Amino acid sequence: MIKAKKMIIPSIYISAVILIVASILLVISSINKYLTIPKDYNYAVDTKFENVVPVVETQTTIIKPYLSEDVKVGKYFYDFEADEERQQNSIIFYENTYMQNSGVDYVSDSVFDIVAVLDGEVISVETDSTLGNIIKLKHDKNLITVYQGIDNIDLKEGNTVNQGTIIGTSGTSKINTNYTTSLHFEVYYNGELMDPENFYTLNIEDL
Repeated sequence: MIKAKKMIIPSIYISAVILIVASILLVISSINKYLTIPKDYNYAVDTKFENVVPVVETQTTIIKPYLSEDVKVGKYFYDFEADEERQQNSIIFYENTYMQNSGVDYVSDSVFDIVAVLDGEVISVETDSTLGNIIKLKHDKNLITVYQGIDNIDLKEGNTVNQGTIIGTSGTSKINTNYTTSLHFEVYYNGELMDPENFYTLNIEDL
């Protein structure tokens, strides 16, 4: 009986050791299996923003009707609210008559190119015995620009022009005989005259 008890106790210890070793081997086997499984890291990408086009605010800057840096203002637009000196500079004297200038007269000692201040369409090309050759362009936002007293016109009614397109060269008229060469430029917005010098400071989108 004593001998049997002596045999049982070592058997229990041996069984416990075997069980522990088996558990450790099982854990090690599981870890190795996990480490050897190929991993797929191709995560799904949310493409709901793929075709979104960023909104870019664009503004159309209005340019002046000439390119040469030698051009200057000969006579300003007549502004009822301007000071006396500016108003005197915007009076035209022709055939013993004083007239308020309806645009701006740009002058130079040399002939200069005249360009469209905005994209537009030619609505008329005329010749006046006093004012010379005249081109009228229609633009968006109920804008019309008038280029008066110009030469070398190669446009006709219905033609379209891009901003910056050369539409002629400076010339002469009977009103502007004091200048070597000039351009009389007018701007109409909703049918009303406006000062071209103020016109250039605007963005067409703001009209």
